[in-house]
Amino acid sequence: MDISRFGEFAILAQSRTFLDAAELLFMSQSTLSKHIMAMERELGCNLIDRSQRHVTLTAQGEVLLPYAQKIATLQHRYLAAIQIAADEPLERITVGSIPIMAPYGITDAVIDFQQANPSYSVELIEGEGSALKQMLLREDIDLAFIRDGGAIEPEFKKIPFTTDRLVAVIPLDHPLAKRNAIEIDDLIDENFLMLPQGSFVSELTLSLCRKAGFSPRVTFTGKRAENIISLVARDAGVSLLMRKPAESLAGGKVALVPLEPATTSEVRLYLKRSAAYSQAVVSFIGFLPYRQLLQGGRMTSEAPQSS
Repeated sequence: MDISRFGEFAILAQSRTFLDAAELLFMSQSTLSKHIMAMERELGCNLIDRSQRHVTLTAQGEVLLPYAQKIATLQHRYLAAIQIAADEPLERITVGSIPIMAPYGITDAVIDFQQANPSYSVELIEGEGSALKQMLLREDIDLAFIRDGGAIEPEFKKIPFTTDRLVAVIPLDHPLAKRNAIEIDDLIDENFLMLPQGSFVSELTLSLCRKAGFSPRVTFTGKRAENIISLVARDAGVSLLMRKPAESLAGGKVALVPLEPATTSEVRLYLKRSAAYSQAVVSFIGFLPYRQLLQGGRMTSEAPQSS
């Protein structure tokens, strides 16, 4: 059996869909399906329950998974070691990212890749999503972590990375602070502290308010979420922010209350679809799921929702 099939099976089990797994593996869904079926024929058992919408492992698949993960990570390590031993000239990869990197694990992913692959030279560039997309189209950068607003963008290939949820940022002594969840119209009489006009969260906030039939009373607009949280802590108003960056800044000074219905967004890895991908880029894409396997995590495949 081709040893790479174990890695493909492990990534499929982690990503939960053939589409997401095929994108991570840079192959078609039909090719991946053929590889898994070939594994099943060679092992003499079904590994995947194909009657479900998402990939579900059979009992035999569950038994195989931890062994497949170990084989896959070992293969990644020995290939990296061989590459390092070859002492070839450094190949450069330029990675773009939205400014909020640490709360989404982006900095960790880039550093982990660099440490695991010292034969590559990695440059990390910070920018807003719209600017990063233009850089990708000009091929000034190779790939970028960008928050996906759900628009149809056929010029880009998008690979799921992580998902976040919108929360209300509320003073600790506010009557709504003890709620398990609130609706947007619970905030109709509040002063809103906003990120800059045109930013993803600002536009999302305005859209939710419009759907609820009101315009928010904006009393502060600023670029830095930490300033907004400090103002909320001083009872200057409320705000809507994504949970992961808000949690990293809140420090117990404010309450973070989820909105209902849930409003989520997804950070994806963007690539220019028509670009010729270097070996460094392919290695970076392939490293992400193996990094998840090493950490025992599960890659997210949730689709973003508008409300």
